[in-house]
Amino acid sequence: MPNRGELAIPAMRAAKPATAAASANDAWTIIGFCAIGWLISIYVAASSLGIDAVPRLMEQFPGLM
Repeated sequence: MPNRGELAIPAMRAAKPATAAASANDAWTIIGFCAIGWLISIYVAASSLGIDAVPRLMEQFPGLM
């Protein structure tokens, strides 16, 4: 019976792949995911509080209103 950190069958470690430097396309991917998450959070808040609460929700974000 192996301990918690051990495998029952010995395995070789995978070779560590070389990591490439981040490019501009990577930044747009991250910005896109953040924008989608922000829109989903606004949608959930507006749907739970009602459409009349949207102006009050937008007041909480600096620079939007």
